[in-house]
Amino acid sequence: MDLSTVKSVSPNRNTFKKIMAVLFSLTVIAVSFYVITNANKAAKDTVDVLRVKQDGGIPAYAVLTEKQLEKYAIIKKEYTSDMLMADDLSQVIGKFSKYYIRNNSVLYEDQLTEEKPLKNEWLYKLDEKKEVLTLPYNYLEAGGDILMPGDRVRIRVSYEVDGPGGNPNGIYGVSQGKITKTEILFDSIEVKDLLNANSHSIYEVYKEVLKLSEDKRQSVMKSENFLKNIQPRALLLEGSKEQIDNYAKYKGLESKSLLITILSRINSDVIVDQLPTLQKEVESWIDKQNAR
Repeated sequence: MDLSTVKSVSPNRNTFKKIMAVLFSLTVIAVSFYVITNANKAAKDTVDVLRVKQDGGIPAYAVLTEKQLEKYAIIKKEYTSDMLMADDLSQVIGKFSKYYIRNNSVLYEDQLTEEKPLKNEWLYKLDEKKEVLTLPYNYLEAGGDILMPGDRVRIRVSYEVDGPGGNPNGIYGVSQGKITKTEILFDSIEVKDLLNANSHSIYEVYKEVLKLSEDKRQSVMKSENFLKNIQPRALLLEGSKEQIDNYAKYKGLESKSLLITILSRINSDVIVDQLPTLQKEVESWIDKQNAR
Protein backbone atom coordinates (compact mmCIF):
# COMPACT_ATOMS: atom_id res chain seq x y z
CA MET A 1 0.00 0.00 0.00
CA ASP A 2 1.34 3.43 -0.99
CA LEU A 3 1.11 5.53 2.19
CA SER A 4 2.24 8.66 0.38
CA THR A 5 -1.22 9.01 -1.10
CA VAL A 6 -2.97 9.15 2.28
CA LYS A 7 -3.77 12.73 3.42
CA SER A 8 -2.86 13.83 6.90
CA VAL A 9 -5.88 13.86 9.25
CA SER A 10 -4.24 16.03 11.97
CA PRO A 11 -5.81 19.54 12.30
CA ASN A 12 -3.72 22.41 10.95
CA ARG A 13 -2.92 25.65 12.79
CA ASN A 14 -5.58 27.71 11.00
CA THR A 15 -8.34 25.42 12.24
CA PHE A 16 -7.07 25.76 15.83
CA LYS A 17 -7.03 29.58 15.59
CA LYS A 18 -10.58 29.62 14.26
CA ILE A 19 -11.81 27.50 17.15
CA MET A 20 -10.10 29.80 19.69
CA ALA A 21 -11.57 32.89 18.03
CA VAL A 22 -15.06 31.41 18.22
CA LEU A 23 -14.61 30.52 21.90
CA PHE A 24 -13.32 34.02 22.69
CA SER A 25 -16.27 35.64 20.91
CA LEU A 26 -18.72 33.46 22.80
CA THR A 27 -17.03 34.43 26.08
CA VAL A 28 -17.25 38.15 25.27
CA ILE A 29 -20.91 37.81 24.36
CA ALA A 30 -21.66 35.93 27.58
CA VAL A 31 -19.83 38.48 29.75
CA SER A 32 -21.51 41.41 27.96
CA PHE A 33 -24.91 39.83 28.40
CA TYR A 34 -24.22 39.33 32.11
CA VAL A 35 -23.07 42.96 32.58
CA ILE A 36 -26.01 44.40 30.64
CA THR A 37 -28.49 42.22 32.53
CA ASN A 38 -27.07 43.33 35.89
CA ALA A 39 -27.03 46.97 34.78
CA ASN A 40 -30.69 46.75 33.83
CA LYS A 41 -31.47 45.22 37.20
CA ALA A 42 -29.51 47.98 38.96
CA ALA A 43 -31.29 50.66 36.93
CA LYS A 44 -34.61 49.24 38.04
CA ASP A 45 -33.43 49.14 41.70
CA THR A 46 -33.94 52.82 42.56
CA VAL A 47 -34.87 55.02 45.52
CA ASP A 48 -36.91 58.23 45.46
CA VAL A 49 -35.21 61.35 46.82
CA LEU A 50 -36.03 65.05 46.84
CA ARG A 51 -34.49 67.51 44.42
CA VAL A 52 -34.93 71.19 43.55
CA LYS A 53 -37.21 71.96 40.60
CA GLN A 54 -37.52 75.74 41.01
CA ASP A 55 -36.11 77.74 38.09
CA GLY A 56 -33.03 79.59 39.28
CA GLY A 57 -32.68 77.34 42.32
CA ILE A 58 -33.52 78.11 45.95
CA PRO A 59 -32.03 81.30 47.47
CA ALA A 60 -30.12 81.23 50.74
CA TYR A 61 -32.20 81.56 53.93
CA ALA A 62 -35.44 80.90 52.00
CA VAL A 63 -38.40 78.96 53.40
CA LEU A 64 -38.84 75.68 51.51
CA THR A 65 -42.24 74.99 49.94
CA GLU A 66 -43.70 71.99 48.14
CA LYS A 67 -43.71 73.86 44.82
CA GLN A 68 -39.91 74.16 44.91
CA LEU A 69 -39.28 70.41 45.21
CA GLU A 70 -39.98 67.21 43.31
CA LYS A 71 -39.57 63.46 43.66
CA TYR A 72 -36.57 62.10 41.76
CA ALA A 73 -35.48 58.48 41.29
CA ILE A 74 -31.79 57.61 41.54
CA ILE A 75 -29.97 54.28 41.35
CA LYS A 76 -29.71 52.74 44.79
CA LYS A 77 -25.92 52.52 44.49
CA GLU A 78 -25.77 56.31 44.14
CA TYR A 79 -27.86 56.93 47.26
CA THR A 80 -26.14 58.14 50.44
CA SER A 81 -27.65 58.31 53.90
CA ASP A 82 -27.46 62.13 54.07
CA MET A 83 -29.80 62.56 51.09
CA LEU A 84 -33.40 63.52 51.83
CA MET A 85 -35.95 60.92 50.77
CA ALA A 86 -39.15 61.78 48.93
CA ASP A 87 -41.06 60.52 51.97
CA ASP A 88 -39.39 63.29 54.02
CA LEU A 89 -41.23 66.03 52.09
CA SER A 90 -43.60 66.93 54.94
CA GLN A 91 -40.63 67.31 57.31
CA VAL A 92 -38.66 69.44 54.84
CA ILE A 93 -41.41 71.99 54.10
CA GLY A 94 -41.05 75.04 56.32
CA LYS A 95 -37.31 74.63 56.91
CA PHE A 96 -34.75 77.22 55.74
CA SER A 97 -31.97 76.80 53.20
CA LYS A 98 -28.53 77.52 54.65
CA TYR A 99 -27.19 78.74 51.31
CA TYR A 100 -28.10 78.94 47.61
CA ILE A 101 -29.05 75.52 46.16
CA ARG A 102 -28.96 75.02 42.38
CA ASN A 103 -31.90 73.83 40.33
CA ASN A 104 -32.01 70.01 39.74
CA SER A 105 -29.78 69.45 42.81
CA VAL A 106 -30.60 66.58 45.17
CA LEU A 107 -31.35 67.84 48.69
CA TYR A 108 -29.06 66.91 51.58
CA GLU A 109 -29.77 67.16 55.32
CA ASP A 110 -26.92 69.60 56.01
CA GLN A 111 -28.31 72.10 53.46
CA LEU A 112 -31.31 72.91 55.66
CA THR A 113 -31.95 74.34 59.11
CA GLU A 114 -35.01 74.77 61.32
CA GLU A 115 -33.75 78.03 62.81
CA LYS A 116 -34.93 81.23 61.17
CA PRO A 117 -31.90 83.26 60.00
CA LEU A 118 -31.53 86.44 62.03
CA LYS A 119 -30.82 89.91 60.71
CA ASN A 120 -27.63 91.34 62.18
CA GLU A 121 -27.10 88.03 63.95
CA TRP A 122 -23.89 89.31 65.54
CA LEU A 123 -26.02 91.50 67.83
CA TYR A 124 -27.48 88.35 69.37
CA LYS A 125 -23.97 87.11 70.13
CA LEU A 126 -22.77 90.42 71.56
CA ASP A 127 -21.31 90.18 75.06
CA GLU A 128 -23.68 91.80 77.56
CA LYS A 129 -20.80 93.93 78.86
CA LYS A 130 -20.10 95.33 75.38
CA GLU A 131 -21.80 98.24 73.59
CA VAL A 132 -22.13 99.24 69.94
CA LEU A 133 -21.20 102.75 68.84
CA THR A 134 -22.18 104.33 65.51
CA LEU A 135 -19.41 106.57 64.23
CA PRO A 136 -19.79 108.59 60.99
CA TYR A 137 -16.58 108.85 58.98
CA ASN A 138 -15.09 109.55 55.57
CA TYR A 139 -14.45 106.10 54.10
CA LEU A 140 -11.94 107.46 51.55
CA GLU A 141 -9.74 108.58 54.45
CA ALA A 142 -10.02 105.30 56.35
CA GLY A 143 -9.04 102.51 53.99
CA GLY A 144 -11.85 102.96 51.47
CA ASP A 145 -13.24 99.59 50.39
CA ILE A 146 -10.49 97.74 52.28
CA LEU A 147 -12.12 98.29 55.66
CA MET A 148 -14.60 95.47 56.32
CA PRO A 149 -16.72 94.11 59.18
CA GLY A 150 -14.42 92.16 61.52
CA ASP A 151 -11.45 94.52 61.08
CA ARG A 152 -9.86 96.16 64.11
CA VAL A 153 -8.99 99.86 63.99
CA ARG A 154 -7.14 102.45 66.05
CA ILE A 155 -8.79 105.86 66.34
CA ARG A 156 -7.09 109.11 67.33
CA VAL A 157 -8.94 112.32 68.14
CA SER A 158 -7.57 115.82 67.54
CA TYR A 159 -9.17 118.90 69.12
CA GLU A 160 -8.36 122.47 69.94
CA VAL A 161 -7.69 123.87 73.42
CA ASP A 162 -6.88 127.35 74.64
CA GLY A 163 -3.35 128.44 74.05
CA PRO A 164 -1.27 130.63 76.37
CA GLY A 165 -3.34 133.46 77.80
CA GLY A 166 -6.64 131.62 77.38
CA ASN A 167 -9.12 130.39 79.95
CA PRO A 168 -7.35 127.76 82.08
CA ASN A 169 -10.64 126.39 83.44
CA GLY A 170 -12.06 124.93 80.22
CA ILE A 171 -11.52 124.33 76.55
CA TYR A 172 -14.36 126.66 75.55
CA GLY A 173 -12.76 129.81 76.98
CA VAL A 174 -12.22 132.82 74.73
CA SER A 175 -8.59 133.35 73.88
CA GLN A 176 -6.38 134.88 71.25
CA GLY A 177 -4.75 131.58 70.29
CA LYS A 178 -5.55 127.85 70.17
CA ILE A 179 -3.39 124.76 70.21
CA THR A 180 -4.35 121.35 68.84
CA LYS A 181 -4.05 118.26 71.00
CA THR A 182 -4.12 114.69 69.69
CA GLU A 183 -4.97 111.68 71.85
CA ILE A 184 -5.75 108.01 71.25
CA LEU A 185 -9.49 107.58 71.52
CA PHE A 186 -9.56 103.80 70.91
CA ASP A 187 -6.28 101.91 70.89
CA SER A 188 -7.95 98.86 69.34
CA ILE A 189 -11.67 98.43 68.64
CA GLU A 190 -13.56 96.03 66.37
CA VAL A 191 -15.69 97.06 63.40
CA LYS A 192 -18.81 94.90 63.69
CA ASP A 193 -20.57 96.34 60.65
CA LEU A 194 -20.61 99.25 58.21
CA LEU A 195 -23.55 101.45 57.29
CA ASN A 196 -24.13 102.89 53.83
CA ALA A 197 -25.59 106.29 52.94
CA ASN A 198 -29.10 104.94 53.63
CA SER A 199 -28.01 103.74 57.10
CA HIS A 200 -28.44 100.13 55.98
CA SER A 201 -26.09 97.34 57.06
CA ILE A 202 -23.51 96.57 54.37
CA TYR A 203 -23.02 93.10 55.82
CA GLU A 204 -26.74 92.46 55.24
CA VAL A 205 -26.41 93.77 51.68
CA TYR A 206 -23.76 91.11 51.01
CA LYS A 207 -25.95 88.45 52.59
CA GLU A 208 -28.93 89.42 50.43
CA VAL A 209 -26.79 89.15 47.29
CA LEU A 210 -25.65 85.68 48.32
CA LYS A 211 -29.29 84.53 48.32
CA LEU A 212 -29.49 85.01 44.56
CA SER A 213 -28.60 82.56 41.83
CA GLU A 214 -25.23 83.14 40.14
CA ASP A 215 -26.75 84.80 37.06
CA LYS A 216 -28.90 87.18 39.09
CA ARG A 217 -26.05 87.83 41.53
CA GLN A 218 -23.68 88.93 38.79
CA SER A 219 -26.36 91.12 37.24
CA VAL A 220 -27.10 92.83 40.58
CA MET A 221 -23.44 93.25 41.52
CA LYS A 222 -22.69 95.00 38.24
CA SER A 223 -25.38 97.59 38.88
CA GLU A 224 -24.55 101.10 40.07
CA ASN A 225 -27.17 100.76 42.78
CA PHE A 226 -25.30 97.83 44.36
CA LEU A 227 -21.96 99.62 44.22
CA LYS A 228 -23.51 102.61 45.98
CA ASN A 229 -25.03 100.35 48.63
CA ILE A 230 -21.66 98.89 49.63
CA GLN A 231 -19.92 102.25 50.04
CA PRO A 232 -19.70 102.83 53.82
CA ARG A 233 -20.54 106.09 55.54
CA ALA A 234 -20.50 105.02 59.20
CA LEU A 235 -18.89 102.41 61.42
CA LEU A 236 -20.58 100.19 63.98
CA LEU A 237 -17.93 99.62 66.65
CA GLU A 238 -18.05 97.07 69.48
CA GLY A 239 -16.49 98.52 72.61
CA SER A 240 -16.45 98.24 76.37
CA LYS A 241 -18.29 100.66 78.66
CA GLU A 242 -14.99 102.38 79.42
CA GLN A 243 -14.25 102.90 75.74
CA ILE A 244 -17.70 104.36 75.06
CA ASP A 245 -17.42 106.62 78.14
CA ASN A 246 -14.10 107.87 76.82
CA TYR A 247 -15.67 108.71 73.45
CA ALA A 248 -18.50 110.59 75.19
CA LYS A 249 -15.95 113.04 76.64
CA TYR A 250 -14.97 114.19 73.16
CA LYS A 251 -18.31 113.90 71.35
CA GLY A 252 -19.45 117.47 72.04
CA LEU A 253 -16.17 119.16 71.24
CA GLU A 254 -16.07 121.63 68.38
CA SER A 255 -13.33 121.50 65.75
CA LYS A 256 -12.52 117.90 66.54
CA SER A 257 -11.35 115.41 63.90
CA LEU A 258 -10.79 111.66 63.92
CA LEU A 259 -7.95 109.68 62.38
CA ILE A 260 -8.84 106.02 61.73
CA THR A 261 -6.13 103.46 60.94
CA ILE A 262 -6.59 99.76 60.20
CA LEU A 263 -4.78 97.21 62.38
CA SER A 264 -3.49 93.77 61.44
CA ARG A 265 -6.03 91.12 60.45
CA ILE A 266 -4.16 88.40 62.34
CA ASN A 267 -6.70 86.61 64.58
CA SER A 268 -9.54 88.68 63.06
CA ASP A 269 -12.73 87.28 61.54
CA VAL A 270 -13.41 89.63 58.66
CA ILE A 271 -16.23 89.28 56.15
CA VAL A 272 -13.70 89.32 53.29
CA ASP A 273 -12.50 85.90 54.49
CA GLN A 274 -16.06 84.57 54.53
CA LEU A 275 -16.91 85.86 51.06
CA PRO A 276 -13.60 85.88 49.13
CA THR A 277 -15.02 85.26 45.67
CA LEU A 278 -17.79 87.81 46.11
CA GLN A 279 -15.38 90.44 47.37
CA LYS A 280 -12.98 89.94 44.44
CA GLU A 281 -15.85 90.36 41.99
CA VAL A 282 -16.99 93.54 43.73
CA GLU A 283 -13.49 95.02 43.78
CA SER A 284 -13.00 94.35 40.06
CA TRP A 285 -16.31 96.05 39.23
CA ILE A 286 -15.52 99.00 41.46
CA ASP A 287 -12.19 99.44 39.66
CA LYS A 288 -14.02 99.41 36.30
CA GLN A 289 -16.56 101.98 37.54
CA ASN A 290 -13.81 104.28 38.81
CA ALA A 291 -11.92 103.98 35.52
CA ARG A 292 -14.89 105.41 33.56
